[in-house]
Amino acid sequence: MCLILLHWQPLAERRLIVAANRDEFLQRPTDAAHFWKDQPHILAGRDREFGGSWLGVSLNGRFAAVTNLRDTDDVGELSRGNLVQDFLNSHIGAAEFVENLEENKGDYRPFNLIVSDLKQLAYSNNAEPGWRQLDEGIHVLGNIRLSNSNPKVRKGAADFSESLADPADHEGLFDLLRDSEPALDSKEPLERALSCRFVNAPSYGTRSSSVLLWNRDGSGDFWEREYSAQFEVVTTRHFALPPSSPP
Repeated sequence: MCLILLHWQPLAERRLIVAANRDEFLQRPTDAAHFWKDQPHILAGRDREFGGSWLGVSLNGRFAAVTNLRDTDDVGELSRGNLVQDFLNSHIGAAEFVENLEENKGDYRPFNLIVSDLKQLAYSNNAEPGWRQLDEGIHVLGNIRLSNSNPKVRKGAADFSESLADPADHEGLFDLLRDSEPALDSKEPLERALSCRFVNAPSYGTRSSSVLLWNRDGSGDFWEREYSAQFEVVTTRHFALPPSSPP
């Protein structure tokens, strides 16, 4: 049950703030965030099973993130992590990318996708036709369609909004992501665990947290905090992003 909190300000110096938890099976092989040797302009974690990513940025001023879309029929067989990689490698605008995706998005496993080129923030999924250009403000992407809501999404939006009352800092956002209070009062232990922002369940849970503070010129800071199989902090990595190179 991944969760991505975004604050988009297209006219501000700080264009985008992202705080995200990646939840996954503990046995799934994963590389932590790094600049990829075969594509050195990409900064992202990497899924060793299929080679794509769940969230990342590029040195040409691009951001992309994807989540699994639950409660929908399986669609195609292509890895949704390829969409992150493909956008970070592209040179077209965010809106054009998701528009071009329309004709073949059914080829991918169920996804929520959000992309930005510093000028636009765009969203698509493959459970319904069409895509959206997102307005200024807070957006929360979970494992449901962006147009839908649930207690976890609502709690995340409220807490994120409150945290932005003060200037955003990465430690405060990491604390926000570490919240293990269930958003759903359920008698089912797994449902309660999955409704937490920080998921701790048998063989499944929050593997890493990411924070991005991204400026108008592409400069900024990217942090990733990695967790052990016991959900304790293993390490925190920081990457300073230079101003974007021209596409």
